Amino acid sequence: MFKKMITSIALSAAVMTATVVTPALVAPQTAEAAFSAPLFKQYSSPWGDDLMGGGNTMSESGCTVTSVAMALRHKGITVSGLAADPGNLNSWLKSNGGYSGNLLVWGAVPKLSSRITFQGRYTSGTSIAASTLRTYLDAGNKAIIANVRSGGHWVLLTGHNGGTVFNVNDPGYSQTTYNYSDIVGYGVYTIN
Repeated sequence: MFKKMITSIALSAAVMTATVVTPALVAPQTAEAAFSAPLFKQYSSPWGDDLMGGGNTMSESGCTVTSVAMALRHKGITVSGLAADPGNLNSWLKSNGGYSGNLLVWGAVPKLSSRITFQGRYTSGTSIAASTLRTYLDAGNKAIIANVRSGGHWVLLTGHNGGTVFNVNDPGYSQTTYNYSDIVGYGVYTIN
């Protein structure tokens, strides 16, 4: 009986080890980023009708500001003493040189907090390798605002599948992922 029990335990251990070691039996790994920001929509009330620096409304042109606001909220950055949202960020940007027309002045955002550093604006989708984007997301301290839809829209990257599919918070559409090949540029902040 004792010998039978040891044989059974050894067999179970061998099966469990084989399951772990044999690649065909291992489920594909999915990387999860530490950037679980809230989803804001640029057209939502109460900020959707607010005017931006050049006169367009947030609903019309506020995807970049909304994406940045999501990142700031996730990292606990306040705007004028309030939790960051697209409305109060837009107001702050208008009063602090944060717009060139309706376009975000990327370098103005770090004036909000010493915890924010503007890493750069990259105008090519391949200027940051997919592996680097994954590393940034896994670190949890990089806010990556990605330019998609042939350059006409901005979204916040929030995760990845371990390859070239990136999860997003899209402030204007219901899309939840974009492929690396869909991205045509980036704005990157470090937020500690």
